[in-house]
Amino acid sequence: MKRILKIGLGVLGILLVGFSIMMFILMNGMNKAQAIDLNQINLSQIEEGKYLGSYETTRWTNTVEVTIIDHKITKIELIDDVMIALEGLSDRLFKQVIDTQSLDVDIETGSTITSKAYLKAIENAIGENK
Repeated sequence: MKRILKIGLGVLGILLVGFSIMMFILMNGMNKAQAIDLNQINLSQIEEGKYLGSYETTRWTNTVEVTIIDHKITKIELIDDVMIALEGLSDRLFKQVIDTQSLDVDIETGSTITSKAYLKAIENAIGENK
């Protein structure tokens, strides 16, 4: 009986350590990502072309390609994404940005950090190419 108790406590200990490591990985960088500051974009100064932009922080790292035609965003493509987001989140968010020509868009509940990371990558693509 003591042997079963020792094995049970050992398994429980391993599970607790594993859970702690998993929570550390999931929470790492969350404060930085929540504090993402988005700036307004000025498309009037951007020449036609395709521009790459990235946002990098732990699990919210992504790269997008923004296509500008006639001083308007016409396409946003997700090139690289570390985070597995809600199904279709990037497509819905990118459509809003294209429709409004702005980063000031509605963010879905439950995906605030991921959405902000995508928007910051778009801002970086445009901002780096003024």
